Amino acid sequence: MIKMKLKVHQGIILDASREGWDSGATTFGTVFYDEDDRRYYFFYTGASPHWSQASIGIAASQDGLIFRRRDDVNPIIDLKNLKLKEAVTPVVFQIKNNFFMVFSGRKLSGGGRRIFIAHSDDLFGPWRFIKQLIKPECPWEGNDIDLGPSAVKLNENEILIYYSNVSNKPLFGPGYWFRTLGILKLRINSPDDVESYRFDKNPLKHLNGPKGSWNESLFCPGYFKLGSSHYLLPAASTYSIGFPYEQHIGLIEDSSPYFLKPTKISILIDGPKEKEKIIPDVESEIALDTPCPIIKNDELWLYYAAMDRSRRIWKTALSIYSLEV
Repeated sequence: MIKMKLKVHQGIILDASREGWDSGATTFGTVFYDEDDRRYYFFYTGASPHWSQASIGIAASQDGLIFRRRDDVNPIIDLKNLKLKEAVTPVVFQIKNNFFMVFSGRKLSGGGRRIFIAHSDDLFGPWRFIKQLIKPECPWEGNDIDLGPSAVKLNENEILIYYSNVSNKPLFGPGYWFRTLGILKLRINSPDDVESYRFDKNPLKHLNGPKGSWNESLFCPGYFKLGSSHYLLPAASTYSIGFPYEQHIGLIEDSSPYFLKPTKISILIDGPKEKEKIIPDVESEIALDTPCPIIKNDELWLYYAAMDRSRRIWKTALSIYSLEV
């Protein structure tokens, strides 16, 4: 069992731009560490004010603390060319010499969010669209599905991606906004040969707590592995209490990346109690989303989306924990 101790809430490490395509949000992303050049690359969701449009950008860092946007290539997903209204929540991983990006998006022609995949031979692009992987079809998926920021590499060409519903279909909802998790398995033989399968035990509702609990709803989880143990870090919300919702980041431990028999489910970040340490001038409740973990020098560096609900601009925060197995 892992022992974790908070070292520091680093706070906001990537703010929204003053103007432009990512002035309403700079967050909901994944951090990719390139072992060849020893740099950190943050693929993030950028949105205009009021979310009239959203796409994906890239920022780079030498130390994982100071990220600089690449405005010469941003945004890296061409919405017009792909006939998309938005592209959000990217997950980036490498197979052989190819980089792949799985992301959620909404088509110009309408409909809810579904999941797509693109590839590139360079992190800065150009990113070439491959295909749509899945769209909401199962009752629990509602009208929209979204992604967690982590990919689990099972072997040379098989990947697990964690996703979640966003909205409920009225006939299947509990009477309040309820979110839960699912797993998507990818088999990537080449950029032109990608297969996707829903996990047959979706959704993972056994990870949700009862109505009124901190983990009543779970969504957009990150993932890491230490030793033989697997860890899932979902964002969590108590929607049933009404707005402003209390939100947390959880920690779930299991011997398997499918998380069917968790040995521990606990709070990692208590939003209401720790919000002033994350956003010192916070005026309302803090919103938390898309926790992305990086293991670095026996520490967990956790990047996540944070928002003061009174200001409604999503930013990226970092908290650092010491680890002991």
